[in-house]
Amino acid sequence: MRLIECIQRSARSPACLVLGSVLLAVGCSQTRIGYRGALLESATPRKGVDPQRVDRERTAAAAPGDVKVHPASGEVPEWARSEVSPSAPAPLPAPSLAPPTAPEPSSLVTSGSDDPDQAGRPVSLQEAIDLAFRRQPRLRAHLESIDQARGLKGVAQSLFLPTLGTAYSVGGYNLNVGGDSFRLPSAGQASIPGFTVVPPGFALPVGLNLSTGYELAELKLQWLVIDFGRRLGTYEAAQLGVDIAQLQTDRAYQTVANEVAVAYYNVLRTRALRRTAREATRRSEDQRDVARKLAGGGVLEREQVLRAEVLLAESLRLLDMAEEAVGVAEAALNLAIGLKPGEMIGVAEPPEVPEFRPALCDCLETAIRGRREFQVARRTVEVAQAGNRVATASFAPKVVAEGTLLDLQQAAPRGHADIALGFIRMEWTMFEGGRRVASKRIADSKVREAMAQAESIADTIAFQVNENYRRLMTARLGIDRARPAVEQARENYRLVRARAVEGDATPTEITDAQTALTRSEQNHLNSIYDYLSAIARLEYVMGVSPSPFSQESHGH
Repeated sequence: MRLIECIQRSARSPACLVLGSVLLAVGCSQTRIGYRGALLESATPRKGVDPQRVDRERTAAAAPGDVKVHPASGEVPEWARSEVSPSAPAPLPAPSLAPPTAPEPSSLVTSGSDDPDQAGRPVSLQEAIDLAFRRQPRLRAHLESIDQARGLKGVAQSLFLPTLGTAYSVGGYNLNVGGDSFRLPSAGQASIPGFTVVPPGFALPVGLNLSTGYELAELKLQWLVIDFGRRLGTYEAAQLGVDIAQLQTDRAYQTVANEVAVAYYNVLRTRALRRTAREATRRSEDQRDVARKLAGGGVLEREQVLRAEVLLAESLRLLDMAEEAVGVAEAALNLAIGLKPGEMIGVAEPPEVPEFRPALCDCLETAIRGRREFQVARRTVEVAQAGNRVATASFAPKVVAEGTLLDLQQAAPRGHADIALGFIRMEWTMFEGGRRVASKRIADSKVREAMAQAESIADTIAFQVNENYRRLMTARLGIDRARPAVEQARENYRLVRARAVEGDATPTEITDAQTALTRSEQNHLNSIYDYLSAIARLEYVMGVSPSPFSQESHGH
């Protein structure tokens, strides 16, 4: 204001003209000092100030009506910070993840969790997998399939044992025999009373009139002695069915473990990217404030302020997307674990990035030994072969041993009859219209089909291992290549900031340096979590993911 008043007065007074020249020089010097100070303030991290509180205050001041941005509280891990010290660039840590100093509020276990001892602290990946093993309903369904397979095995085993049955009946009957009698002559004796013959050969005396009640008790024992392999093939197929159910359940546990691991790392990734987005938003807000201040002093053009506003809008949009990604990732983790709506667990940064040393050939050999699908395919071939034996045995006869005991009690006139019957019967069906021949063809076809599927599964497993191994190697190279990019971006930001302090850097150069630093940090974080997720996926396709049934499955 003094500069403007002096300029206005200089038109009326020569003395004021001289004074205005002096004030012009002083004002320019003060403006340059203010320009350097504002840039230094925007580029230097402030100490003793809660960054999350500053984020909330600036977000509320910049967009009071925007309800999509919800900055969360909590400290930011040191390895994820993007500020640069005034004297030297911050060194980039090795490819390792340090545990956070304080968890976010949303990372605490809620009261709805079934692990009260874990409340108030983040859980590790292994603890999250163990929780999923207890809470995931899909696993309970697979456990029921094992019980069903064992029940079918018991049904097949019962075919080797005899069957014992009993029956009891109470009733009455009325017998009245009449008609012309048939008499047999007898020499020297009286004639035999007349009788009549009832098919298939019962002789009843003519004139017999009987009406009475009865009780009949029956006991029957039957045993299939020989069937030439039918029961044995059925039992072997049922036994293999139990093994298949256990292997499939084991694989289901590994699938859940893999889903939890991928979702767990995705939560860590989205939260780290959200921290980076918040830091980028903070730097964009500082740059916008400095641009407004300098434009008010006439140092910058209006277009520089508009450029800073556009950059801030892009940063806020990225922050909104990061918040959305965090919410979706946390919901996906809850789904993978089997938590109910409203329940939440915390996640913890792994202490370091593990090294994966096995070669591709070692991974393939491990997959052949560990993949449950390959073992299921082999047992499926054995089931088809057992069915083929059953179909072949259907052409042979069956030998059955059977015994029956009858006890008849007559009411009036009082009487009883006990009958014991035992026999061995051979049954042989000679012709059934081609049914057994067709069944044999179907069984042969199932054997060939199972063998073809086993070969296809082996090829698929080899491809999956190869694919995920290549992705893991690419992710590892991505970490190595992203690290120097972050170092260069930080050094570039430091140099541009130092030039800005001297007044030699434009706001556009500072904006470009900030954008490059944010992008390089995001690439580095994505590379780290891509590598961790790739390890989890490769372990899954190799069949070495954690499972409580691993030892039992390998024993089979």
